Formats: sequence, structure tokens, C-alpha cells
Amino acid sequence: MMKLFLILFSICSLIQVSWANDLGKESIGIMEVDVYYATNSDPKKAGINTQVVNPQVVGKLSKLRDKAYNHYVKLGSDRQPVFRSYENWLAPLKPSEELLISFEPREAASGGKLKLDLELWQSKKKIMKAGPTLQKGKPLYIFGPKWRDGRLILSIQLVELLQ
Repeated sequence: MMKLFLILFSICSLIQVSWANDLGKESIGIMEVDVYYATNSDPKKAGINTQVVNPQVVGKLSKLRDKAYNHYVKLGSDRQPVFRSYENWLAPLKPSEELLISFEPREAASGGKLKLDLELWQSKKKIMKAGPTLQKGKPLYIFGPKWRDGRLILSIQLVELLQ
């Protein structure tokens, strides 16, 4: 019985060591997503937990389409590390998981750019899949679903690249 215990203990120790040395878990950068609510009606329809949007950001958001919205408010954000070879998740409307973004690097970062497999999930259903190349400080804007007489806009950006 003691031999069996020692064998199991040794196996568990080896598994823990290999997991700790897993290069796929190495953080190679930081991703951030901001979710904005754009509307031509009353922005209070978004609820009470909204944030005022910086005028510079409003300028960028209003240039995304031919017809800009009258009002923009920020609903939430999230920032997470980018693991070398694991699927990563951003949940910008915490504690809700109604809107999620999954991303995974497609190849090693080069030239300050990172190629990703990116998916947008709503209500546990994948609603969009893309393969963008992100560069630090240059956000990718995605027009998300229609919501409360307006539309959700996501700003996804590579905040830091450690390579």
C-alpha cells in the first residue's frame, strides 16, 4: 500500500512540475476590451452603471460609420493576459457572462503585431469569428449586437506585447 502511495505521489509531482513548466502558459502580452453603447435615443436606457466616454474616444467612435450616433456611454471593460498557446477570455460586462470574447494567438508575435483567432460570444452562442492582426495601441472596433434602441460597439486592443 505504501508503494502504491509513493508511486501515485511521484506521478502527481511530475504532472505538477510539467504544468508549472508549460511554455503555453507563458504570458506574451495583455489584451483589453471596452464595450460602448451607442444610441440616438436616451442613453439612460443603458442603466445606471455606465461611464462617461472620453471626448477623444467619442470622436473615434463617431467616425466608424457614415452616420454617427448622438450618444455614447461605456458599459464595461476587461483586461487579461495573452497566454502563448491557450485560449483566453475577456468578460467586459462582469459579473454577467452575456457577452464574452475568446482569443488565442495563431503564431508567435513579430514586428510588434499579434495574429489572433478571435470569437465574440453572446448568450453562450458564437456570433462572430475573425482572424485579426493586432498592433499595440491600435484598437479593433467591432459593431456588436443591437441593444436597447442602440448598438454595442467593442474596442479590442493589444495593450502590451512582451516579445
